[in-house]
Parts: sequence; structure tokens; C-alpha cells
Amino acid sequence: MTAVVNDLESRRETLDIHPESSPESRAIRPQTQTRAKTTSRGESIVESFARLARTGEGRMILIGGLACVGVLAAIFESNIRHFVFVWSTDENYSHGFLVPLLSLYFANEAARRGPIAPRSGVALGVSLIGASVLGKLATIVVPIGIVSDLSLPIGLAGVCSLLLGIDGLKRFGFAIGFLAFMIPLPIALYTKIAAPLQLLVSESASVLLGAIGIPVLREGNLMTLPGGTKMFVAEACSGMRQLTGFLALTCAIAYYSGRSIWYRSFLMITSIPVAMIANIVRVVITGVIMHRIDPRYASGSWHTAEGLFMLAFGLWLLWSERLVVDSLIGMLLPSSNAVEKGVRVRTVAS
Repeated sequence: MTAVVNDLESRRETLDIHPESSPESRAIRPQTQTRAKTTSRGESIVESFARLARTGEGRMILIGGLACVGVLAAIFESNIRHFVFVWSTDENYSHGFLVPLLSLYFANEAARRGPIAPRSGVALGVSLIGASVLGKLATIVVPIGIVSDLSLPIGLAGVCSLLLGIDGLKRFGFAIGFLAFMIPLPIALYTKIAAPLQLLVSESASVLLGAIGIPVLREGNLMTLPGGTKMFVAEACSGMRQLTGFLALTCAIAYYSGRSIWYRSFLMITSIPVAMIANIVRVVITGVIMHRIDPRYASGSWHTAEGLFMLAFGLWLLWSERLVVDSLIGMLLPSSNAVEKGVRVRTVAS
């Protein structure tokens, strides 16, 4: 195994992963380099794989990478089946099917940013793969499924470092880390988080409904509207489902904003209350519909459409927050704002 890894590493360091560095392209580089930078993007993942398959060294890297991924898939086969089962049966994690597809898109966009400088990552890669396997084996002794689940993206990060080096891991790290959003939380942890949120939503919605002239008698999570109409804030209405999807969207928005780490962290942290506000507004609207219109329009496909509308409302709140923060930065730190914009322009251009 070690001999194969060392051989792959030596071959990777001598192999260019983009045609820009091939002998044929070097012959015409003086005439075409400037035009290529301004009129075309780098290779996609599929294009890179197709080109690598045409050379012996490239085929060795592809075979090694596919072999590592295949071994990981075999080791974590039970986890993958668990993911698919939960995504198919639990509406709180129905977004899980989209996460790997979005991760592939992010990886493809990262690949188009240009060549990756050769830099050894064998030690880090072997360490990450070893930690991944140990995490899987640890669940045999201590049955904590989330440890085994999180070990899968850690193993993929190790394969990336092994084949592409440390710079490759930095390039594709976000796409691999984004896979964490597809992992279901343990039921005990989910309930422990959802129960307080469920009560918070009930209390807040009752206060707001009373403020707009609809008195509410609340008993725990059961809200009684005038006329005896009862509305129960179920666990599904606690906001956990919306919060998970909203965090994933905000993570992607923050990453591609091209701003500093503190700015991205601020967006991620504030996305939690923004998602909760959107969910409370959803419950208030549901109460208004049940009292003033017809309770039938507060269930079924109407309720689903209402949830999608509230997700759009939450994104609008996040966009408004960004505008306010940018304005404050511009007023308080004009020089810092100029630097931030320059960083964003350079990031997008690259």
C-alpha cells in the first residue's frame, strides 16, 4: 500500500493536470496565454479526467483515486444506505439528495480555477484516511452513528490530499466539507434541539397573533384560536427543517461572497435567527389563514407552498442584512470596504 502511494505521489508531482502546462501548449504559450486567461475558463472535472485517461501517468492517478474511493464506499456502505433511507423517509432530511449534487458543482467550479501546484500531501492524506477508518471502527465499541457518518467526508478529504496534495485539499476542501449537511443528526440530539425551538415558536407566534388582534389561548405547543379552532405547532414546525436547508444555502452564499473570514462567519451565525424569524412568521400566517379564511388552506400543498415562500422570505432577509452590513462597513471603515471589494473582485476573476 505504501509503495503504491509513493508511486502515485511521484507520478502526480511530475504530471500537469491542465493542458496549459503540457509540452504542446508550452510551445505556443507566448502567443496564446493572455488570450486564454481572458476568454476561457479552466477545465471541468470531466474534461480533466478525460485528458488524464489519455496518458499512462494519468491513468495511474485515475485508477488510484477510483480505487481509494471504491474502498471507502465499501467500508462506509452501511452509512450510505442509512443516508438514502433517512433522506427518503424523513422530510427533515429530504434535502440530503441535493447536497452531493451541489458538492459536485462546487468541486467542478473549483477545478475551473486553474492548475494546482504540486505539493506533497501524502502524510496528511494517510493521516486523514486512517482517522476516517478509526472513526468507523470506533462505532463498533461505542455505537455513536454520527461519528461514523462524519468519518466518510474525512476519508474523502484524505483521498484528495493523497492524490492532489495539500493545495488540492485547500482547493476542494469546501466542496468536501459541504457534504456535512447531508448527514442526519442523531434522534436524541435532534429532539433536544427541536423541543426548545418548538416551544419558542409557539410562544412567539401567540404573542404576535395577539398583537394583530387574534387572541390565542396557548397550552404548551397547542394554540386555540377564537371559535375553538386549534392549531398545534408540531415538531416539524419547530424550524429545524428550514434551519438546516437555510444554513446550507447561507454557507454557499458566504463562501462565494469572496469576503473575509469574519464576514462569512457573521453571515453564518446570523442566518440562525433569520431562519427562526422566517419560521415564526410562517406560523403566524398559518394562524391568520386558519382564523380569517379557512383552515383547509393551512394544510397539504398550501402549507408546503407557504414553507417555500418563507424560505424565499428568509433569503430576502439575509440579502437585506448584507446590504445593511455593507453600508455600515462603508461608513465606519471606508478603507476596509475598498479592500474587501478588491478581494471580492480578484476572487471572482480567478
